[in-house]
Formats: sequence, C-alpha cells, structure tokens
Amino acid sequence: MELNDYLPVLIFLIAGGVIAGAMTLLGLFGPRSPSAVKETPYESGILSATPVRQRFSIDFYLTAMLFIIFDIELAFLYPLAVVLRDDGLLALIVLLVFVFTVIEALAYIWKRGALEWR
Repeated sequence: MELNDYLPVLIFLIAGGVIAGAMTLLGLFGPRSPSAVKETPYESGILSATPVRQRFSIDFYLTAMLFIIFDIELAFLYPLAVVLRDDGLLALIVLLVFVFTVIEALAYIWKRGALEWR
C-alpha cells in the first residue's frame, strides 16, 4: 500500500473534525433561554415522581458484572470451537478445559451467594 491509498481516509477525518468543531463553536454562541420547565428532569416524557438522585443496591451492579463476564466467556466459545475444529483431540481438550473453567467459576459464585437476590 502506498501513502496515496490513505488520502481519502485523511480527507474524511479532516472533514469530520472541521464539521464537529464548527458545530461545537456554533453551539457555544447560540441563544439561551433557560426556564424552570426546561430544567425539569424527565424520562420518556414523564415527570419523575421520586427524587432523581437515588442510590442503587450493589446487587444491581454485581448482577450486571457477572452477566457481562459470563456472556463474554460464552461468546468466545463458538469461535473457539470453529477455529479448533480441524485440530482434533488437542482442540477438544482445550475446549473442555475452557468449559470446565467457566463451570467452576459459576459454581464458585453460586457457592458464595452472589446469585441470590437480597
């Protein structure tokens, strides 16, 4: 590849930067008319009935993190099986070690009570 092959990409990046910068600058100099109605927090067009700033239980975050961890691990299972399909018995052993590790991690967090909703 030559440097000329990257010229369209460079032009695209420069144009994007110029447009983003222009929009930011124009937004800074635009008219402002704040009011109580505009400053009211809402979600989906409905005024909130409870305080906007509320504390969430750590269980929400723990559940989300565990879901992401196991989701990512299992998302790698299919590509690993496809890539290692032609390698025979060694690939099967690697795949079984991976699956055993995931099951062992699941058993550990289950035993520690991380899956129980408090």
